[in-house]
Parts: sequence; C-alpha cells; structure tokens
Amino acid sequence: MASTKSLSSALLCPKCGRSEEVVEFLDAFCVDCYPYKIETPLKIDFEQCKRCERIFLQGKWMPYNESKIKKYILTKCDGEYSHAEYNFEKKAMNFTITKGREAKLIERPIPLDLRPTICPECSRMSGGYYEGIIQLRGNARKIEKLSELLIEKLSKRTFIAKSEEKEEGLDIYVGKSRAVVEVMVMLKEKTFITKKLIGRSQGKRLYRTTFLLRL
Repeated sequence: MASTKSLSSALLCPKCGRSEEVVEFLDAFCVDCYPYKIETPLKIDFEQCKRCERIFLQGKWMPYNESKIKKYILTKCDGEYSHAEYNFEKKAMNFTITKGREAKLIERPIPLDLRPTICPECSRMSGGYYEGIIQLRGNARKIEKLSELLIEKLSKRTFIAKSEEKEEGLDIYVGKSRAVVEVMVMLKEKTFITKKLIGRSQGKRLYRTTFLLRL
C-alpha cells in the first residue's frame, strides 16, 4: 500500500493554517493566501466638458470613449495578474490572478472623478471666436452645394461659429483656420488666402485668415 504524507509533516499555510493535503500550495502559502502584488491608484481624475462631453485624456481633448479610458486606467495599475478589466458600474478594476491551476478574481475600487469644465473649443465657440472666414462667391447653386460639403467636412475637425448670407455669396466663420486648409487640400479647391493680425496670446501673434473661393 502506498504511503501518504502525514498531517504532521505536511505544509501548513502560515496565514489560514490549512494543510497542503486539502488545498494547493504556492511556495509557503496556500493558493488563497498567497501574497500577490497589485498596485492601483486611489482614484482617477478626468476633466470633462459639460457642453460637448469630451474628456481631457493624456494631454488632449477627445470624445468620451470607455475603451480608451479602460486602457488609460490599466496603465496606472501594476502587479502580478494575468488579466484586468475595469467595471464602470462598480467603478472598480477586476484582476484575474492565476496561480498554479487556480484563477482568482480580485476586485479593487478605483473611483472616477469626472470634473465638469468647459473645453477650450467650446469656450471659444460660446465667445464667438473664429480664426478663419471662408468666402464663397459666384454661382448660387455651386455655393449651396459646396457650402454643405465644407460644413460637413469642417465639423469633424473644428466648429462652425456661424454662417452669413451676403448679396455676393456666403461667408462661413470657422474655429480653426488649419482645419480649413486641410479640407481645401483634400477637396482640391483653389483659394485666395489673406491674413490679418488680430492680436497676441502668450507672446504669439494671432491671425485671422480669409479664404476666398470664386465658383
């Protein structure tokens, strides 16, 4: 008959006192008491625009995206785990700890502090700020068709402050002049460009750019 290890000679978990004959062991501890290492932040702070709901993440404003937030929170965690997933409902990170043949789920609370604010773009929009003016001149039908396309493309890059119908055509006031340049290049539209100095900010000159298109 094969001999078995006696209880007196079996390993005992120094934390719970259970024997290696009734539970799996890792080093000197049972699998349930093994001192795993997980470090988490006390909380995560975000600025969130109360108008457009974008968040300030990793140095820039971007649309609220749970997947990107999860990845960011994970970069703030450290330790010995095989998998981690943030739970927005519980505001906690679930860590899967795999030791031997056992997988254990550890939950650590990580509250999200979304501080309401106004992002720079919404602030500029509410203040009537704009960097560029698109002046569409010429055939009324062509102006209508192109203006719809321009507004569609520009709205994905910046904001439209306003548009004004003129006797000679249409003026579109745009938040960022760089966005206008990008769209004009993409659409292969030829424009006559003029710049006007409107002030200074933090030592930099501020210009307002006019883009004239004759259709």
